[in-house]
Amino acid sequence: MNQIDEWGKDPSVQIMRRVFKAMEAAQARLLHELGISLYDLRIRAWREKALALFERAWVSANRIGLDIDECFAYDIYIYAMAEAIYQDGIEVPSDLLPAGEEVKRVFSDLRVGN
Repeated sequence: MNQIDEWGKDPSVQIMRRVFKAMEAAQARLLHELGISLYDLRIRAWREKALALFERAWVSANRIGLDIDECFAYDIYIYAMAEAIYQDGIEVPSDLLPAGEEVKRVFSDLRVGN
């Protein structure tokens, strides 16, 4: 019996799959650049904090009228993950963060909205 993946054909599902893939790539790149093992026990807590911040950033980006594609999702997840790591006392060099003004705008909007 052949079952067709109807979900896989839905454009919104395809977009979200690309967004999640971008988030995973962002996390792997950041951890690699910081020299942190993928087996580090702190990663789970960082991911939970980063996800919560990412979700808030997504809402903020929508509120200020920014379009979110997988590239932008990658950028805001890098910022969110870096913030979670920084809160745990690990310095994250600014050159590892995306330089885009839109990302900075989203996070400054979050800080104002706190």
